[in-house]
Amino acid sequence: MKIDRLVLSLFLVLVSPGSIFAAEGKKPNILWLIAEDMGPEALSRNGTPQVWTPTLDKMAHEGVYYSHTYLGMVCSVSRSSFMTGMYAASIGAQNHRTTTKQPLPDGVRTLPEWLRDAGYTSANLTKLPDHFGFKGTGKTDWNFTIKGKPFELNNWTELKTHQPFYAQINFHETHRTYKSPAKADPAKVVIPPYYPDHPVTRQDWAKYLDSATDLDHKISLILQQLQKDGLADNTIIVFFGDNGASMVRAKQFCYEEGFHVPMIIRW
Repeated sequence: MKIDRLVLSLFLVLVSPGSIFAAEGKKPNILWLIAEDMGPEALSRNGTPQVWTPTLDKMAHEGVYYSHTYLGMVCSVSRSSFMTGMYAASIGAQNHRTTTKQPLPDGVRTLPEWLRDAGYTSANLTKLPDHFGFKGTGKTDWNFTIKGKPFELNNWTELKTHQPFYAQINFHETHRTYKSPAKADPAKVVIPPYYPDHPVTRQDWAKYLDSATDLDHKISLILQQLQKDGLADNTIIVFFGDNGASMVRAKQFCYEEGFHVPMIIRW
């Protein structure tokens, strides 16, 4: 399942005049939680030992886990796709961080623009509640140019007064260099068969899994705050990675591990 087509189709259905939400006179809020360089192996629900992701596992149980979600093999290419609903090569955005960025072709727009026409306020959240102890990265990294500001808000506290909203929070944890607290035991991790079973490999893989565990904790704080702010019942949550893990054969490689990402939608 290609995330660019799925996501754009989903949200156009949500805001179309004939949708169930329009019939009920309300539109749901939409919150994207975007991980960097994270493959599906970094979720404990998928049987990986030494990683703990109870929040994301619960989200998958309460919503839908998409086991066959594929994106571009590197961030700027995949982000150019999922923000436009277009294959990157079809809009000249297939070269990673190209120095010759061009405007989007006629008729192609970013998702905030589509949703703005449907009454949505868009946000790329960097300013989060102080007690979280972290900020959103604000990453866009698109291989094209647009006119004006792509998002209207960047502060969590403004969401409640700007409904319906489409917001995203970008996380750095699973991107190198890994800085999360150590929890996984390198001796107990399971190394994928295409890597050498070596102490250096085990230590590196453990750090990758620890970053996913840390990410899960931060997402738990976000979900708790949604509930506290009275936004949980009317917010569709979409979690996904932008490309495969930051490992040899994965990110930036044309193998399954470079394109395959986790995706969860809970409503």
